[in-house]
Amino acid sequence: MLKIKNIKITGIGPIKNLELTFDNHFNIICGQNGIGKTTILDCLAQSFGLNDTSVKRTAGLEKGNWNINVSINNVSQSKSFDIVAFHPQERTNQTQGFYLNSNDIIVFKTHRDIPYQHLSSLSIDPQKNIHQFAIETMHGSLPHDLKNWFVLGHLWSAHKNHLDEQQIKNITLAKECFNILNSQISFSKVNPNSNDILLNTPNGEIYFEYLSSGYKSCMAVLIGLIKEIELRYKNPSKFIKDFDGIVFIDEIDLHLHPEWQAKIYEALKIILPNAQVFTSTHSPHIIQVAKAKEIIPLTLDETNEVKLNQIINQEYGCQGWTVEEILSDVMGMTETRTSTYLDAISNFNVAIDSENFEAANAQFIILDAMLHPENSLKKILKIQLTGISSND
Repeated sequence: MLKIKNIKITGIGPIKNLELTFDNHFNIICGQNGIGKTTILDCLAQSFGLNDTSVKRTAGLEKGNWNINVSINNVSQSKSFDIVAFHPQERTNQTQGFYLNSNDIIVFKTHRDIPYQHLSSLSIDPQKNIHQFAIETMHGSLPHDLKNWFVLGHLWSAHKNHLDEQQIKNITLAKECFNILNSQISFSKVNPNSNDILLNTPNGEIYFEYLSSGYKSCMAVLIGLIKEIELRYKNPSKFIKDFDGIVFIDEIDLHLHPEWQAKIYEALKIILPNAQVFTSTHSPHIIQVAKAKEIIPLTLDETNEVKLNQIINQEYGCQGWTVEEILSDVMGMTETRTSTYLDAISNFNVAIDSENFEAANAQFIILDAMLHPENSLKKILKIQLTGISSND
């Protein structure tokens, strides 16, 4: 069993001084763009690499550092990493990480596209070693062999005694992943003539690669996780729900429709009940459904340094917040409405204050056409307009 307990980052990327303690199951890092979400994920994941890192020190400093505390089979261990590199091609030969445990680390970067791939033949699963797993803590796992793995598993599952119980459970769960986000999509079959994966949809059978980019991005993670577990654990094999290592996913909501963003969060909790998950997000919908202890909201203080945002309710998180409130107070958006709307409402208020009916009415016409048909503000504006009209 592998868990990260806490980390202290000093002078790495945009982060000058930040200390974080983590939940044993799910950790969602959020905040405005450029605040250091990916930097934190990189420091955490690359703590399990060999002696190379892509992490850079903060501009203007001679050296950066992070200290990490982990639990390996319930034994606490810690390491410190110094970073002097800053330029793009510059590398730091860092302290050797916990690389012997890198087979328990699965990393997904943002490159999760799955273009159509013609499989003229099937190849056996690649044999990876601990050094390759250590390298993947920096570069991430790629989905290029996902189709081959799935088709191979599907075909072998039809033959008695060719797959063990854990492998059968894994390929069965992989098939079920297709309808996790949308119950109207499901696995149909593998075409024996082309080795293509076909899915049932309301519009008929389609090729797996014809799914939307957001849907495929999710499958690259969900099915990709199962594939990675099978590549890492051969003898004995392991069912993904028994995996008690660590998973890193940068931008979990990448390309995803808002309706599906909360579903990917729930799906990961279902298939990874024993793992520790770290992810970053720009999705208010994911933050809205997450538990308070799972949210790591970052903000900038008055000196422009990254710190934890203390606004999150420690009992319910943001479960009672609106999307607008999350965008403003968690994501750091200074304004959630357009400048066109703000100008119109400002001009309307000025006209009301000066009791200029014609000017107010002109702005009301604009606002009435602009606002949502059911927006209650329309009635309020109408009452205000009527008030100065009766004074004429």
